[in-house]
Amino acid sequence: MAALGRVRTERSRRNDSGVLRQFTLLFVIALALLVARNTSPVRDASTAVTAALVPFERALAQLGTGIGSFGESISEIQRLRADNARMRGEIDQLTIENVRLRERAIAAQQATKLEAVARAIPFETVAAPVIARDPSGVLQTVMIGAGTDQGVKVGHVIVSDQGVVGRVSEVGPSYGKVLLLTDPASTVSAIVQGSRATGIVRGQYGDTLVMEWILQTEQVAVDDVVITAGLAIGDDLRSLYPKGLVIGTVVALDRAENAAYKRAIVLPAVDLRRLEHVLVVKTS
Repeated sequence: MAALGRVRTERSRRNDSGVLRQFTLLFVIALALLVARNTSPVRDASTAVTAALVPFERALAQLGTGIGSFGESISEIQRLRADNARMRGEIDQLTIENVRLRERAIAAQQATKLEAVARAIPFETVAAPVIARDPSGVLQTVMIGAGTDQGVKVGHVIVSDQGVVGRVSEVGPSYGKVLLLTDPASTVSAIVQGSRATGIVRGQYGDTLVMEWILQTEQVAVDDVVITAGLAIGDDLRSLYPKGLVIGTVVALDRAENAAYKRAIVLPAVDLRRLEHVLVVKTS
């Protein structure tokens, strides 16, 4: 055991001596370099090492610049995307606001026209929106947003700013069903505005009306305007259509040589497929 301890002590001394020698050598080299740092050989060696390292330093600098530029590009793309989304939202908002303003302007124009018609009719009127219609056009009726709560009754006449629409055939507290002028069950006494020829305007399936019971001797021509006569026709009309409302325009004549009467095909003045607001004329 004593021998083993002596061996370990000897190894420790050798190790310490080796470390001391290495430290002494490094110290001497460092001292020599410090003393000789201004000599030509050392300066030449330093310049050569620096020149050799310059390309690597440039490459590292460019790599750093590229990484920085890439990061800046990513940030710029993200900022542009955010700006684009914000601008798109603003455009959508402006579009919606523009549509609202345009609809308000159209509604105001329609209300102004209906007010002018209401002032010209010697009856009390109620403005009402069209709230439902048959898109196929098979059912010649529309629903309006006014009913008994607004004083609307069955038989009341419906007009627009362009002319006659029809009459109320059914009514509830807040709605009314309107039988359109084009329905075969609709009948109106009429006058041709120019010649004053009289007849009966009836609806028929389609977009046109037919004016019947016109005497062959009466002068009726294409483009003549047909208006309401203001006359009751037996029990066909439960309420009186005010006189002078525009029904439509003559577009064709159907002459019968051996008959005492002739017929005229009339195009309604009102585009019933695009009806939005109407007036209920309280004729009773």
